[in-house]
Amino acid sequence: MLKRSLIASALMLSLVGSTQAQTHRDQGGTVTTGVTPIYLYVSAGASQMALAVGTNTTLAVPAGATLAEICIEGASVRYRDDRTAATSSLGIPASAGTCFAYSGPLSSLSFTAQSGSPTVDVSYYKAN
Repeated sequence: MLKRSLIASALMLSLVGSTQAQTHRDQGGTVTTGVTPIYLYVSAGASQMALAVGTNTTLAVPAGATLAEICIEGASVRYRDDRTAATSSLGIPASAGTCFAYSGPLSSLSFTAQSGSPTVDVSYYKAN
């Protein structure tokens, strides 16, 4: 769980890399300075998948996406990232209500329900 928290923190920090100061002069000559964030990653899309026990599901990764925020709803799932199908008893468990960042090989991820009918919500990110 600590590993997932660290990965999630790293993802959030990487989404906003640094800031850039900007100076603006209005029509009256007044100078204002603001800070504009420079984003290292931008949204590449999102998806939602309904899972079933015994059915393996992979991600439909948008072109250029290298990071994902994955949230599990409704029931627990298991996932694998080694191009091997996850099963209801093999793979990394993720409980309902869990969200985690993933930056490994997105197209290698496979999910299956441990029980019930969970939903997996995914937000994808790509380098800016």
